[in-house]
Amino acid sequence: MWHGLWPLTFSGQGDYFPSRTGLDRPGGALGAEPQYGRRTVVVPQHVADRRRGAVQPLFGDDFFDRIHVEPRTLNLGNVSTVQRRAVRVWNAFRSRALALTEATLSAGEGIVLTAPGVPPMPFVPLSERAWQVAVGTDGPPVIGANLAFRFDGFAEIPVVITGQRIVAFAFVPDWSRGVLERLAWRTDILTSPLQVEQRRGLRSTPRRSFEATLIVDGRERVLLDLAVFGWGGRTWALPIWPDGQWLAAEHALGVRVLACDPAHRDFRSGGLVLLRGPTAFDTEVAEIESIGADRVVLRHPTTRAWPRGTRLYPVRAARLAESPKITRLSDQAASVAVRFEVVEPCDWSALADAPIYRGHPVLADRPDESESLSAGWQRALLTLDNELGTAFVLDPADWAAVTQSHRWRMHGRAERARVRSWLYALRGRHRAVWRPTHADDLTLLATVAGTATAADVANVGLARFAGLRPGRRDVRIELRDGRAFHRRITAAASLDDATDRITLDAALGVDVRPRDVKRISFLVLSRADSDETEIEHHTDSDGAADSALVLRAVRDRDQDDGPAPT
Repeated sequence: MWHGLWPLTFSGQGDYFPSRTGLDRPGGALGAEPQYGRRTVVVPQHVADRRRGAVQPLFGDDFFDRIHVEPRTLNLGNVSTVQRRAVRVWNAFRSRALALTEATLSAGEGIVLTAPGVPPMPFVPLSERAWQVAVGTDGPPVIGANLAFRFDGFAEIPVVITGQRIVAFAFVPDWSRGVLERLAWRTDILTSPLQVEQRRGLRSTPRRSFEATLIVDGRERVLLDLAVFGWGGRTWALPIWPDGQWLAAEHALGVRVLACDPAHRDFRSGGLVLLRGPTAFDTEVAEIESIGADRVVLRHPTTRAWPRGTRLYPVRAARLAESPKITRLSDQAASVAVRFEVVEPCDWSALADAPIYRGHPVLADRPDESESLSAGWQRALLTLDNELGTAFVLDPADWAAVTQSHRWRMHGRAERARVRSWLYALRGRHRAVWRPTHADDLTLLATVAGTATAADVANVGLARFAGLRPGRRDVRIELRDGRAFHRRITAAASLDDATDRITLDAALGVDVRPRDVKRISFLVLSRADSDETEIEHHTDSDGAADSALVLRAVRDRDQDDGPAPT
């Protein structure tokens, strides 16, 4: 880096300005100056212009005549293998020799420092030396070292070394029992007597944990026992088991490109990957530099060859949330239940193609109905009861928050990624989405012209009971050809015992006959009823998984009432 700056600084004339006092000279209009030797300038008496200029700082003033140490901070992140870095010291004085009196490493347990010499060490002008820093996996779990350089006559120049040491948890789960993933947000909610909420998300990313059962035998059983015994309170490189895959090609020693399929998996630039062979003893953790469509590029070459069929996992730093529960199966085998909590933020991509209605996304995905879905009403009643007469009950909101469970059955990585994006969009109880009831709530009785806003539907008591209140005033009209319309009912009237006439806020734009309608469902602006959500992985991400939550209606503002909450 230093050598590339040389042509910009030296033009063959020593410097841009031989001396700052030269700026005091008169202008060139006084006569031609000699090329070499001493010169004499005679200023005529009639010349009275003695204005002085300001010194203009240039690149050389900012860069030279000082000491450069690069880098000043070594943030090593998660250290799972030996990491080597170079710290360069450059004497940028152009004509001054310096003397390095001391270069000391403090709190450097587990760090090997290789110096280019022993202090006191002379630094001639414009000279550079490099110190090699090697950080291994043996040492304190948290790295907080300081490398200080002291030059005679100068203040101390520190280099801060930070990071944390982790080891790979290279054991595989027993997939017959699946892997449970839990996402936990935290939301602070203030509710008025009219059931209007003010919500505040307290976590930018959810806390993420994994539960699994391992079957270990032979040497792996002892390895797990010793690893938990010696490293149980520290940080682990936890493979994200559901996102594992098999390498489809041979990878020689020293390669940096791993051919794989990273789509919809938890790989990230700057993160880690775990390569695992047939046993937990055959592992390597590497750092990701970049991610392509069909590859993962590592920051450093691999230290061994990896054959076809090697397991490849994305990795997150995690701690054991509690002591593993061991069930001894024999003197060689054991069943171990573990629960890990991820100790780093876990982001996920936002929803990309969800329809938007009145400022909120619409949860148009139909729920899995292989099991019965629960539903209900939550009404905030105030009761005054003196235990003597009839209790006095007041319904100040005159409104019921309808609840309904929603279950996803996911197949493949794309569906899992979509559901995960929905969970991140909800952020626990913080954000609201439009939830259709996904039921035949209203039945169209007559054709609706494309320019009409009135429609006749079967009388179900909409005009009598709903009152156009939140939760029963918006509808989703699904047609059999796949199109869907989201509209608000602005008026409802009962024509007779069989027919209600509703007025929509906008025409549909196409003629709709009763036989074209697949389903008309109420749209309910809802949030999750809990900050915790679970994903039950039955297999890896190419297979099946389940997730479920309960959605509760809210009385948030929408675009007609005001800005949508953020």
